[in-house]
Amino acid sequence: MKKHALLRALLAAPLLALALPAAAQQARLIIPAPPGGGTDGFFRTFALAAEEKLDGPLVVVNVGGAGGAIGMNQMIRSAPDGATLAAVWNSPVTAVPHSLRDSYGPDDFTPIIQLSSAPYVFCVKSEFPARTGQEFIATLEKNPGKYTYGNDGVGGIGQLASERIFRAKKLSVLGVPFKGAGDTLNNFLGGHVDIYVGSILPIKSHLDNGKVVCPLLSSAERTPMLPNAASLTDIGVPEEQTLLWRGVLGPKNLPLPVVQKLQAAFSHAAQKPAVQKFVADAGEQVVIRTGAELDRMIRDEYAALGKVAESLNIARQ
Repeated sequence: MKKHALLRALLAAPLLALALPAAAQQARLIIPAPPGGGTDGFFRTFALAAEEKLDGPLVVVNVGGAGGAIGMNQMIRSAPDGATLAAVWNSPVTAVPHSLRDSYGPDDFTPIIQLSSAPYVFCVKSEFPARTGQEFIATLEKNPGKYTYGNDGVGGIGQLASERIFRAKKLSVLGVPFKGAGDTLNNFLGGHVDIYVGSILPIKSHLDNGKVVCPLLSSAERTPMLPNAASLTDIGVPEEQTLLWRGVLGPKNLPLPVVQKLQAAFSHAAQKPAVQKFVADAGEQVVIRTGAELDRMIRDEYAALGKVAESLNIARQ
């Protein structure tokens, strides 16, 4: 009887193994920025909600440095199996590569999904001699070389987006590079530069208390969050739009079923009320783009900012 029981147990063992659940598939989500900032909080919120539709956890890994290029390169060099992704804003995708040697471009990764969008803002102290977008442009036009603007570093999105507009309007404004939006804001508030260029959220409280005026957006359309700020359409150059956008990318040749599963998971996350509130509180709006539309947007922005980099003599050789 004992022999028969042992035989039955041995025969049943493979069946029991098949009945066990497969190990959860863990994926790395590289955020090419230090922990604790707005980009980090944004993608951690999305990742947690997206996990509900994936086979395993999304492990967030912060890889800062070189304006986001170090994290981007780690993702690009990874195997195209969905195990390594990058959660990005547009600067390390369409701006920073132009000023780096041996860099990357739109052919080197797979666009998966765009999740949000927002204009950059141009803000000045309340004593600045302009309140509207038209007055802002007129003041800069009458005073070539007098005013300075803070941005996120040489070759960063703040510099290239600003110069894209200034050059279209034939304006001479001196750019001063800083380490990021927080550093830019501190130097602007400290009087070291005349104009803040960056995202809405860091400057919002100073705008609300009347110490700051934001006369211009980097978008072709106005935004309800800043109803008095002029759009690029208002000043006659809507084609020079550069928006802050956030999204998820994967290595080149990522299989379509993997892409589609990730798109579905992050689209699901974007519908969560808590996620939508987080995005709105950050001064952004949920915008979903995928496929050819997203690829075209990235390529168009990459090409436009590349021309600006060349005009500034900062394009890689």
